[in-house]
Amino acid sequence: MNQDFNKIFKTPKYTGVSLSLLSMFVLAAMFVVWQKFPKSQELESETEIFVICDKRLQTPAQKTLTSFMKECSYRISIEFLETEQIKTLFHGPNATLPDMLICNEFDLKSSEKAVSIYTDHIPFAFESARTADLESPALFVCSINEKTKNTRTAYSLGRYFSAPSRGQFFLAEAGFIGVDGDRWMLKPSVSILVEQAYEKDIRSMAKYFSEREGVKVDIASKTPADANATINLIGKSNAKEYLPDLLIGFGSIGTQNSIYSPISNQTVIGASVSFSAKSKKTALRFWKLFQNGL
Repeated sequence: MNQDFNKIFKTPKYTGVSLSLLSMFVLAAMFVVWQKFPKSQELESETEIFVICDKRLQTPAQKTLTSFMKECSYRISIEFLETEQIKTLFHGPNATLPDMLICNEFDLKSSEKAVSIYTDHIPFAFESARTADLESPALFVCSINEKTKNTRTAYSLGRYFSAPSRGQFFLAEAGFIGVDGDRWMLKPSVSILVEQAYEKDIRSMAKYFSEREGVKVDIASKTPADANATINLIGKSNAKEYLPDLLIGFGSIGTQNSIYSPISNQTVIGASVSFSAKSKKTALRFWKLFQNGL
């Protein structure tokens, strides 16, 4: 062979160490690619829930679900049952219960087992005036199974049913009386101003609440004097949308000039909710969850 050619083009030499490193690199690359497949499947299962719904709501509920799944990347499987069939769901010890139960509040409370499993509810409509046989119309709720793994999907669907521009539209079309639900947002935001002594506990609960509902929670802490000055300043302006949604631990700050409404006077830690809150119902659910954990 031409010696000049050999001087320019050297035959590469691979040692055992080089080959081992090369093999490890190839295997690592293959592992990364392989890992992507189960992860995508897990993401799909994490957004899917099973719902059982009262058959009286079938028309507006079906329209709401269709709209919800077009707008969001969640998947819902639903079964419509008669009211009496829903009541029998809790009879068997090994009954398979849905992630969400959409039914009349009275029917849900008729079973102790149902009350213990479906612990959180999002009201969305009163019974149609055409079908109600009670002096006070019954309230329909989206009830979330406390053991469901897909809480974000369930709460998003519940908020969608109660949103004026989403589920409420289809419910009104079918003759149901709507409720005062939050404006629809896939990921709502709740702002909290808390007294410094309770900040640690509020932050801990906010982390759990955020993961459970898929909600962004912004927290700031101040002394009572600083909080009072801040609330009064914003309250006198035309920018009331910048008021915190919740005040926790400040007593009656903001309630005297009708900026805030007290949630409860029976707790050790006082709390108030802003009349200007965009996600008022979501903020109230946070307070209820925190209050139950006290």
